[in-house]
Amino acid sequence: MVAMADNDDPGVDLHGGFGDDTEQLDGEDIMEDDPEVKEIMMGDEVDDASDEQRSNIRGSAAKNDEEAIIQCGTSAGPIAMRFYRSWSPHGYDRATALFERGYFDHSHFFRVVEHFLVQFGIGYTQDKELKAFSQSTIPDDPKRPDLLPFKEGMMSFAGSGKNSRSSQMFIAYDGAGNLGQSPWETPFGHVTSGLENVKNFYKEYGDMPPWGKGPEQGPIHSRGASYIESEFPLLDKFETCSVQRINQSGSGEVKDANVVKNVAAEIKKANVVNKAETKDEAPSFPFTTLLILSSIVVSVLLGLGYVRKKRKKFNKTT
Repeated sequence: MVAMADNDDPGVDLHGGFGDDTEQLDGEDIMEDDPEVKEIMMGDEVDDASDEQRSNIRGSAAKNDEEAIIQCGTSAGPIAMRFYRSWSPHGYDRATALFERGYFDHSHFFRVVEHFLVQFGIGYTQDKELKAFSQSTIPDDPKRPDLLPFKEGMMSFAGSGKNSRSSQMFIAYDGAGNLGQSPWETPFGHVTSGLENVKNFYKEYGDMPPWGKGPEQGPIHSRGASYIESEFPLLDKFETCSVQRINQSGSGEVKDANVVKNVAAEIKKANVVNKAETKDEAPSFPFTTLLILSSIVVSVLLGLGYVRKKRKKFNKTT
């Protein structure tokens, strides 16, 4: 749960808070219900999964210095975020993968509490694998007291207990400084631009019942976007997002690993082509050709000598 600014805690109950319609499942529950998902999510079977599945589900190969820049359109205007794997490795891997796979596209900011936080993370995807991935839980990361107190724009997962993080996240407002004490509240990033747009998200519905008149999570899960759009039409939402993973080099220069790799490959390819073209274009002069050319030159010289000799004889005669 996420603590309230005034300590009157409605929380984010990822189990009972969904109502009677939907139950939050952890990874083991999902795998028991669907053997195909089990093959993707854990065990040796992951070796047979696609590259995308391995990178998005395990995410363990990413380097600790990796960062990600996420740019999103929203109904209130564009926002940009930056995530840091060094802050929260498990949280970074899950958050970045969800954004990369479009899980949050067109989903709503369903809990907007002034001077406290903006919460989101219940997507509307119909993709079975992505839905299972979003509902599975990840381990907690070590606490980061050096990053506390929460500053406006900082981001973390919502949760309900130990190792309960799945897909729900929040962006802190200016009164969220008391957050960060729960095991799931390790920051993984922050809003770098468009914070004014985040602060302008519609907030008149207030918190979830009974602390406010905002939407309940259960109907969002069971009815999807139609519940929000019919009963809370003024809530803001994501449009689409793009993700750029980057690595921090030893010198501190930000580099896009994929771009560097692609550029290096193109340069290598171009060098190979240029060498081949140079080789093909280089003139070839076999010995026989040189001999023929030499003979022609000698013949011309001899001819010129003969003409001069004839001209002298003619001049003497006349």
